[in-house]
Amino acid sequence: MKRSYRIEKFEDVAVFRERMKNFDPNTIECTEHTFFRLSEGQRKIFRCDDLKSVLLNDIPLRIGIQYDRKYAIYYNYQGRVLKMLLSLSPNKIRIVTFWLINRNQLPG
Repeated sequence: MKRSYRIEKFEDVAVFRERMKNFDPNTIECTEHTFFRLSEGQRKIFRCDDLKSVLLNDIPLRIGIQYDRKYAIYYNYQGRVLKMLLSLSPNKIRIVTFWLINRNQLPG
């Protein structure tokens, strides 16, 4: 049985970047769940606008599409890797959650 959070396939970075041209900060939202992994101190460092900026402006290292159809996007971030889990629809992106991982945890 395949776990829904596992990556089924990878998407080309250029394809993802082209898709992102359809979105702007007003079409991306954070939820309460977005920051649930963070301590109070970390919540003062990471804000929704910062995550939106990374998503819209930075070039991802990898883009994985999970079995549950969520996107796992990986970015360079201060010597580590920022992993964002996204729910994409044609008109909206929801940042489900994010966390920092070590470079050796980068998939494939």
